[in-house]
Amino acid sequence: MTLSVTPLFVLLFIVMNIVIILPIGPHRLKVGVPFWGGEEKLDRLARGHGNFIENVPLFLVGLATAEYLGASTTVLWVCGVLMSASRLIHYVGMVTLDKPLNNARLIGTLLSLSAFLIVAVSIGLELIVL
Repeated sequence: MTLSVTPLFVLLFIVMNIVIILPIGPHRLKVGVPFWGGEEKLDRLARGHGNFIENVPLFLVGLATAEYLGASTTVLWVCGVLMSASRLIHYVGMVTLDKPLNNARLIGTLLSLSAFLIVAVSIGLELIVL
């Protein structure tokens, strides 16, 4: 079976990752902090990237598995769009909003969990019918 949906989201997440990484190095140089160091904006940029990296790879493995097993294209697209939106919303909440705990981070997290849950259920259902 050829994967047709997952590669599009791999491409999207690679581009998102690049965009998320880009501001970290220059800001690190600007504030003179080579590693973690308590500079709030740098810590937020780094955590925003870290959170992205903690979620996206496993999601893509799940999405590819669901697609390989024959999951509905609609389900794959819904999950991919949910995860894409969730990571963007969470990142914006992490990096740009004043309060560290805010609704954007909560909404991003809930959307990510929804995407993971739908992918997991989809894989489970496909395994049952095998």
